[in-house]
Amino acid sequence: MLKWCRYLFAGVALSLAGCAALQPKLEAPTVAVNSVRVMPGQGLNLRFLIGLHVQNPNAIPLPIHGVNYTVALSGQPVVSGNSQNQPTIPAHGEQDVEIEAVADLVSGLSLANSLLSNPLQQEVPYAVNASVDVGAFLPNIPVQKSGVVNLTTGVIR
Repeated sequence: MLKWCRYLFAGVALSLAGCAALQPKLEAPTVAVNSVRVMPGQGLNLRFLIGLHVQNPNAIPLPIHGVNYTVALSGQPVVSGNSQNQPTIPAHGEQDVEIEAVADLVSGLSLANSLLSNPLQQEVPYAVNASVDVGAFLPNIPVQKSGVVNLTTGVIR
């Protein structure tokens, strides 16, 4: 009986290892901001509807079940949120999606205070960190983007 349990355990372990090896390696989608609209706020938080253009470089469709994200300016998180039940991005395709974002007024005031204390500062670093949930059997896709916003011209690079 003990020998039979060992074979069963080994078979299950090998099956799980085989399934893990079959998971495709997914590339992060390319994301560009199309639009930003202000929505009615809640308490001390401002709400935005952000339009994104998403390009899928993968050979399989990406069913976006959820996106968790944070946007930081000068190292201070100022916008965060999560969005669920987004459309499926076709394989090697692209699609426009909209997500709701919430700006934290307290963090925004802290950022404004630091910018006002250094009026000669012309550029502010930004960082976007997101995790895209594409289903129960596939790993989340991390999306990270960073750069600089020129406060004089509004150019993002």
